[in-house]
Amino acid sequence: MKEYSVISNSTPLIAFIKKNELSIIKKLFNKLIIPKAVYDEIVNVPKSLENEIEILESEIKKEWILIKKIKNLKFAELNLGRGETEAINACLEVNEPLLLIDEKKGRNIAKSLKIPVLGTLGILTLAKKRRLKEGKQLQENLDDLIKGGFYLSSEVILSFLNNLKK
Repeated sequence: MKEYSVISNSTPLIAFIKKNELSIIKKLFNKLIIPKAVYDEIVNVPKSLENEIEILESEIKKEWILIKKIKNLKFAELNLGRGETEAINACLEVNEPLLLIDEKKGRNIAKSLKIPVLGTLGILTLAKKRRLKEGKQLQENLDDLIKGGFYLSSEVILSFLNNLKK
């Protein structure tokens, strides 16, 4: 199996923290890199994410989530949020990057730079392939994401549901 340097934007990370399922990401990837801007987005978010911040801090102390200060923004003006911009730039600083990102515009920019991407539902699909989760659990995860206000296009939802049948 190919070994990736996995870098995450805030959205997939928050989705798994809220479901108390960061262990899935840990089992799939062993190490996770988050740019400093992504860390700042999570801990400085205006909404109350106190529990999520505690979970994140605890996992950082275990040293499987690493905060990376981006040395050089090769692409500083991507017309994205600071977290997405740093996450894409972080991928350019490591060997074999894999970017965890959900936002369509950021995904498209990453793909144009030949950076492989995986979103929250892609992570769940991979968890099914590796037998970490079953189809019914994944359906529940999807339902919880939608009920929690997580935006997913109908195209993404249909693709995910079709993958569950395989």
